[in-house]
Amino acid sequence: MSTTLTAELLTAIERHCHRWDFVTRLEDEADAHGWASLGMVMDGTGGLLEDGEGWHQHEAEAIRAQSNWQAACRIMGDAAGECGTLWDTCGDGIVYDADSFLAADAARRIADSLAGYPLLDDDDHTERERAAMAREVGEAGGPLPPDVDADDVLRQLPCPQLGEITCYMVEDAVSAMGYVQCGDCDEWLTPMDARDGAPLCRDCALEESCRAGSGTTGKPLRAVLKPYLDGYAARQGAAYREDVRAIVRGSAQGYRAVYGRAA
Repeated sequence: MSTTLTAELLTAIERHCHRWDFVTRLEDEADAHGWASLGMVMDGTGGLLEDGEGWHQHEAEAIRAQSNWQAACRIMGDAAGECGTLWDTCGDGIVYDADSFLAADAARRIADSLAGYPLLDDDDHTERERAAMAREVGEAGGPLPPDVDADDVLRQLPCPQLGEITCYMVEDAVSAMGYVQCGDCDEWLTPMDARDGAPLCRDCALEESCRAGSGTTGKPLRAVLKPYLDGYAARQGAAYREDVRAIVRGSAQGYRAVYGRAA
């Protein structure tokens, strides 16, 4: 069977230097469907509409391409029936029976729309971009507070851009919501009042009670610190290094652990 490729498809193939086996693959695709003439959905710039899975694309470009691809498939399906009849996906492109008015008209409408505006479905693109930025927040900033999610962080950022979210931006956003990080680990704390000093989570406060100068006293002084951790620190939302050191040195057990003798 001799297959005819549309003029715009031949121009795109020549412009983008596709290899000869690309044309052969298209002809085989047309033969498999029984189409005498084959076209591909264009992106409005003279190129082929891609699915956004190409490794060479920037993430923002890939998100836009994936959104347009899905929207184009919906348009083709609404106009020309289910995939595999008058149109089909082929690798990273959408092929169609160029002799079918329904399929050719849908492909033309897609290309014309993209020639005037870069998106076929604004809402779909926005959702995909938001989801990608949410993943980026998670990858950039490490663990978030239990009651904070990526959308909360994005709402704090003035003009978030995909591919440009850094760990510093995430930390600043979480800090703006009233959180501070433990001075010894990455856990986020919620102190009720601002005060000087190094805030600590409960575990790090107990670990701090082990230390004496550059050495270590062994086991945490849980009994000594329990009233402080269950009282002030629990109400405040954080323990403080200075408090822990003062309590340890002021207690008989702590004095003995730190200085090796009774107070």
